[in-house]
Amino acid sequence: MARGPEQTNDWGTPTILCTERRTRVCFGNFKAGQPHTGLGHASFIEPGNIMRPLLAVIVGITLIYACMHFFVLPEAPDVTRSENVTHLESPAYNPAVLDLWDIAVEETGVENESAVLRQLEINVAGDGAVRVIWLYFYGEEGGEQHVYEVYVGPGGTVSVKSQKLDYSVQGVHPLALLREIDGIVFEDIPFQERGMRLLVSVNAYGDQYDETRGRLYEVSSGGFRPVKKVTFGPDAYWYTITLTPHRDTEPPASGAELPDCMIVFTRQDIAAAGSVIYG
Repeated sequence: MARGPEQTNDWGTPTILCTERRTRVCFGNFKAGQPHTGLGHASFIEPGNIMRPLLAVIVGITLIYACMHFFVLPEAPDVTRSENVTHLESPAYNPAVLDLWDIAVEETGVENESAVLRQLEINVAGDGAVRVIWLYFYGEEGGEQHVYEVYVGPGGTVSVKSQKLDYSVQGVHPLALLREIDGIVFEDIPFQERGMRLLVSVNAYGDQYDETRGRLYEVSSGGFRPVKKVTFGPDAYWYTITLTPHRDTEPPASGAELPDCMIVFTRQDIAAAGSVIYG
């Protein structure tokens, strides 16, 4: 707008008449806190001038990630899968873990003496039917380290997977614990009618177990010896066999207590403890 001549209105106040004039504004001429009194020379920022630097930044970031992928980040190892390779016969309350190990060795090609147990999980229904089994272990195959998964689904179908590793793992051979699990009489577990989950897992860096964690036992050839308290030092390396009943579909009544889980140690693992108190 351009300033026009002054006139006087009905109240005697000078009035400025404005005439319209097109102009271009350069936003860089404004200063914070000061009125803009002179428009001066104005200029527009062309859209192409903005897009070119932005496109260069996007292309540069893409090239950086591509270089990281090919020269910095390692390639993900291929996973070898074999579905429904065979069938495992598991009678009621008998997961047949020793037969499962024979299948694992044959189907994966692992060098038996190199195997190290990572984890075992067994889900048993209230009628004793084995629902599913997961077996995870490490081992060597053709001079290379691998991690393996053996899965037994409903009906006993067995599937296996393997993946290469770039590091070795120390631990206990699976048979050391599988033999103890094979000797457990699952029909004698207090909560067997509700079904249960058996979990074998590895532990390290020290821990202490007492009756607040569950009912503790040492197992040997299927027999359970009660344990009151066991403590493992920070340098110890041990496995636990945990038996947990399936929970009710409905919450327990007020004041009712769910059955305690059972935490079981083999004699070999008890020997690694710093202190043991039998109950």
